[in-house]
Amino acid sequence: MARFQYRAVDADGLERSGAIEAGDVAQARAALQKRKLLPIELASAASGRSKATSQPAQLISGGALSHKARLVIVRQLATLIDAAVPVDEALHMVAAQQEKARYRKIVEDVETGVVEGMRLAESMGRHPDSFPGLLRAAVAGGERSGQLGFVLSRLADYLARAQTLRSKIQTAMVYPAALTAVAITVISCLMIFVVPTLTEQFQSFEAQLPLVTRVLIATSWFLSNFWIPLFLGLGVGGYFLSRTLRQEPVRAAVDAALLGAPLIGRWVEVVSTSRFVRAVSTLSQSGLPVLDCVRAARDSAPNRKFQKAVDHMADRIEEGEPFSTAMRRSGVVPVMVVYMAASGENAGELPKMLEKAADHLDEEFEAFTQTALSLFEPAIIVTMGAVVASIVLAIMLPILQLNQLAVG
Repeated sequence: MARFQYRAVDADGLERSGAIEAGDVAQARAALQKRKLLPIELASAASGRSKATSQPAQLISGGALSHKARLVIVRQLATLIDAAVPVDEALHMVAAQQEKARYRKIVEDVETGVVEGMRLAESMGRHPDSFPGLLRAAVAGGERSGQLGFVLSRLADYLARAQTLRSKIQTAMVYPAALTAVAITVISCLMIFVVPTLTEQFQSFEAQLPLVTRVLIATSWFLSNFWIPLFLGLGVGGYFLSRTLRQEPVRAAVDAALLGAPLIGRWVEVVSTSRFVRAVSTLSQSGLPVLDCVRAARDSAPNRKFQKAVDHMADRIEEGEPFSTAMRRSGVVPVMVVYMAASGENAGELPKMLEKAADHLDEEFEAFTQTALSLFEPAIIVTMGAVVASIVLAIMLPILQLNQLAVG
């Protein structure tokens, strides 16, 4: 018996590592599969990594699949497998259709794993950045239930909806950002290039200038003389801020603050809940138990605080609580979704009711976004108008004061 070090993915999509004793690599892989673990790497304590285990995708291809490429690949696999094409041949055909070399290499490596005797979910596990744990868990459930084609089709629908929601979020963020950038650019150009020319005549003004004019002149002078260092400082500050926000404790604190915010908190709650319940619905249709579905769907929610609530939710389900009760006690899921989940549990149609709940949340998100944009646009215009009016007032007041002195 030899001792093998392994790195594997469990049914929840979480990475596990440890050691196992077996006669050879094949027996070690079979033993891990009996434990419901999908091996990513197997290495003998003496000889290192097994030759039967390919390199991870990031070492082979230099990058992971994009969201759009993942959707296309899953949709193509679903179509081919539904047409009774063997999995390895389906992978070969999908790889041949990839225009980008790095995408083609990833699919070819998955095909190699299947040819070597791995299950599709296990082979995908060697590329965790390209095939997330949720996707692998659903594929594993489809392979166990003999409904791989159906599960892949449902996964493609899920990925398509997730891509649509992601696009809507990006569109909702781009428009306010662009409008704000234009407003700041216009006002900055006025302060740096226009205002100094107009206020030069006030240098010989003997009377004390109005407060608003003095503030305008000081601000304009500062921006005119230090706009380059200020611009560089903002760039450096933005870079370090983005680096700081990537740190897990900071990101967790920011996510908690966002989820608890008065207005945006509802928006974050709707997006996180929609992604989570739709993922649970998709996984449930693949034949996985509810507990495994909840744990695998954890990372589908973008908010860290919501993910932590899902962890507590999974612990309660493991203790015997119904899914709807665990959701209600989590405190982060809307009441409507809890009631729909309870109704689905009672009727034995939990996946269907969760999908309806996700559709309702997506509609609520669209309505909220449209309302926010309809309010944000006039707010930016009014703010910009107020700033421009203040600049005009600061310039006109000394002129009016000078006219009054001349008349008097």
